[in-house]
Amino acid sequence: MDDAARAELSLAASTLLPAQPDPDFDRFARLGTTALGTPVALVSMVSRDGQVFPGAVGLPQPWQSTRRTPLSHSFCQHVVTSGKTFVVEDARLEPLVADSPAITDLGVVAYAGAPLRLTDPVTGRVDPASPVVGVLCAIDDRPRRWTPEQLEVLQDLAAACSAELSLRLLEERTRLLLSLAETLGAARTAGEVAATVGAVTRARLGGARSALLLHEPASRRLRPVEPATVPQASAQRDVVGLDAPLPAAAAARERRSRLFADGRSLRAAFPDADGPGPLPVLAASAYLPLLAGEELLGVLVLVWDSPRPTLEAEADVWSALARFTAQAVVRARLDAERRSRAEVLQRSLLPRLPEVEGLLVRGRYLPASREESVGGDWYDVVVQPDGDVALVIGDVAGHDVVAAATMGQLRGLLRAFVWDRPEAPPALVSRLERALPGLGVEGLATLVLARVGARDPLTGARRLRWTNAGHPPPLLLLPDGGTRLLSSPPDLLVGLLPDVVRAEHSVQVPAGSTLLLYTDGLIEHRGRSLAGGVERARAVLGRCAGLPPAQLLDALLTELVGGHAEDDCALLAVRFP
Repeated sequence: MDDAARAELSLAASTLLPAQPDPDFDRFARLGTTALGTPVALVSMVSRDGQVFPGAVGLPQPWQSTRRTPLSHSFCQHVVTSGKTFVVEDARLEPLVADSPAITDLGVVAYAGAPLRLTDPVTGRVDPASPVVGVLCAIDDRPRRWTPEQLEVLQDLAAACSAELSLRLLEERTRLLLSLAETLGAARTAGEVAATVGAVTRARLGGARSALLLHEPASRRLRPVEPATVPQASAQRDVVGLDAPLPAAAAARERRSRLFADGRSLRAAFPDADGPGPLPVLAASAYLPLLAGEELLGVLVLVWDSPRPTLEAEADVWSALARFTAQAVVRARLDAERRSRAEVLQRSLLPRLPEVEGLLVRGRYLPASREESVGGDWYDVVVQPDGDVALVIGDVAGHDVVAAATMGQLRGLLRAFVWDRPEAPPALVSRLERALPGLGVEGLATLVLARVGARDPLTGARRLRWTNAGHPPPLLLLPDGGTRLLSSPPDLLVGLLPDVVRAEHSVQVPAGSTLLLYTDGLIEHRGRSLAGGVERARAVLGRCAGLPPAQLLDALLTELVGGHAEDDCALLAVRFP
């Protein structure tokens, strides 16, 4: 880095501490006044916007209280830009500062300031070439000749103050990484990883913004992942090709971090960096490749609103941040693969709904948003040899592959029994229950088995008969938009006790009605009662009465479940034209 770039970088030093008293740095200021015999001493942080004094003793009011002055009052800026101790015996005679309002406003006549630099976290030594992040200075309101011994004491105090600053930064790094490790453990999708990294970096890295770009090997592109809270429709923007002359692409190609403490150094390396990209380049930026062994997963981009001169000194933090993020991306990818396999298994166990003359039937299945998104929810429709139509909705206890396998066995048995004999719903469920122990099928399930009879030639109504084995009651949407809950005292679950006497219920369904069968994933949510969930479902049905069955089911899922299902959900809608 050339001297001009270093000077600009140093002058733009981030304010590592706020404009408020800090007991530790006030102590360094008191030591400075005692050791050097001056009325004023400061620990100062300089930025382009001004300077703040987390450590201050002896300043006139209001400066001692506000702990802030504009850059026009700053002698410390000359320490930052030069990187060296800056000494003034009489400011009124020094051309560099003779016009400074600090002479009259703050009483600065004699000044001696030593730079504060970050120490090496392993050796504890200060690297003279590292950026200046602050200043320890002594001030007198009278002319003074500074002795070599006094300047040596000032520099020793500055070294101790630098160590305190470095310890603060190390603690902040540790908190950042601990927070990230804890929160990333719960991220199950790439969107959740992006949202987690964004939240932690904003909270722990001075308002930094982040973007997660995942590598698409087939197209050799980096595609931004929107956080889970952002609509996926915007995820198509700002795709970066690996061959693009951009820092994110370079970090991916070279498999190494690209760090830029300010916008000037970035544009010197990548003149097109202000073009399309996942984040606008404002000042400091970091481009961190995410690797799993030799495999490129993507790039993590961090951007700050102001320069960050400590960026390269914090390279170990960025490496750890990239490593944690890469591990989370790998976990999210494995979870996605498991969810995909589980969902394929689940959907393969669901039937292809038949076209039923005189009825319009549509189904929906939504897996839970968890690692193993497979369970025992199912629906079925069977046209019986006599022309009646059997409707089934069921839920096997459990949320794993075992539940899904049990569901497949129950569904197959019940489907065969329904086709084989035109019996009443209670008799068919009883046959199923008797068959389970004999065939070695273990499991508990709730279900509703309904039978739709022939259409009345005069009224167009159909008779609906059903039995309910511990399942949520069906809902009937009437032609006028009203709803009716087909509630009845439910019988015991299937598989709980043998030889249970099961009841049959019946109702005349007017033409133009819609029957809704559903599992408890539609109505049961954390913090909401089942009764409240049923009432919400009735309200949605009433509002959406004019929609076709498929759109009606989509509306129910959107309003009652959203994009994050707590449980599996199966729905079956039957329109009686």
